[in-house]
Amino acid sequence: MKYKLLYEKLRKRKLQAGELIFSEGDPGDYAYIIEEGAIEIWTEIDGQRLVLNVLSAGSMFGELALVDGRTRSASATAKGDVLLTLMTQEQVNQRIQSADPILRMLLLVAIRYFRSETEKLRHYTEEQITSYSDPRADLEGRISEAVEMIRMESELRTAIDEEQFTLLYQPVIHLERGQIVGFEALIRWQSPTRGLVRPDLFIPLAESTSLIVPIGQWVIAEGVRALQEIESVTGKQMFVNLNIANRQIEDPDFFEFLLEETRQVQPSQIKLEILERSLFDSDAAIAWVRRCRSLGFPLVLDDFGTGYSSLQYLNKYRFDTIKIDKSFIWGLDDKANSRSICQAIVDLSHALGMTVVAEGVEKSSHVNVLREIGCSFGQGYFFAKPMPLENAIALLDNPPFSW
Repeated sequence: MKYKLLYEKLRKRKLQAGELIFSEGDPGDYAYIIEEGAIEIWTEIDGQRLVLNVLSAGSMFGELALVDGRTRSASATAKGDVLLTLMTQEQVNQRIQSADPILRMLLLVAIRYFRSETEKLRHYTEEQITSYSDPRADLEGRISEAVEMIRMESELRTAIDEEQFTLLYQPVIHLERGQIVGFEALIRWQSPTRGLVRPDLFIPLAESTSLIVPIGQWVIAEGVRALQEIESVTGKQMFVNLNIANRQIEDPDFFEFLLEETRQVQPSQIKLEILERSLFDSDAAIAWVRRCRSLGFPLVLDDFGTGYSSLQYLNKYRFDTIKIDKSFIWGLDDKANSRSICQAIVDLSHALGMTVVAEGVEKSSHVNVLREIGCSFGQGYFFAKPMPLENAIALLDNPPFSW
């Protein structure tokens, strides 16, 4: 696979009943999630083996040493045949470093508490040892969500390696001519275990790590390939909108990869679409925007009118296109303010030399109002849902809308 993977895939490990996973005093190289079977966490006091906890599928263990860098405070053994997912030091550190400082402090305090509880066992009486219960048992429900995220991340790494993704294409329509002028490429993940996974479930996870970088590279390469196939089959030159995440903006290799992959198309055919919050979150945004413009790649500001919306961005950055958020389009029928806001965005954009795309167009009445206020382009289910490339090519030859 030619797309850059920043981290090795999470590995799976199978063990047989009674097999030692790690011993007390070992360095903490990995944390583990139990996929199948059960494991025992235990320590030895005066030659007596004390089982601290028995963990079953879905539980995480071994995380303390991974976080605080100290050695293992207890031992772990497979109670039966088990299948484990390994979580690396790198993954944990990445999340801790990006966490709020107060949360990091609370995490370390909690870890010290758990370690102190284990240390107290060495001074317990036999009766106290018999009645001991691991304080972590009370947290099982609270960490289930984190465990599921780690499990999905493991599967996402495999998905990148095996290219389990596909792109769907939603047409962008010229509202005056009723013609398709381009497409937005929208990624989908067809997981062999989860089925079709919505982007709102896996993209935030990918963005919270650097997995979004190889995924974004795949999207660029696949989008360019689609453009070439469209032109080869139909003779029509289209553009494609590609969504770009914060971490891609900060990736030092972004432009090298982009230029390599787009050698066979015009830069004007590759429209790079970013969310408004990306300008707020990334210190690299100004230089990135300027580089895009100098190379001839059009820039699209998505979801304008929501989030951190500020005219300062339009003054500070130069964009080619603004997308009006669908929440305003859906209110065109019955909310006077929605029409006024859309009209103001269109007028401002035209005054600044930008085109406007209305997202979420679902009714003919939306089209009529958007044409009246001078919005040039539209996108939404009224025209077509996102579709596979072969369907998009067929739609170019026989568009179901014209006026």
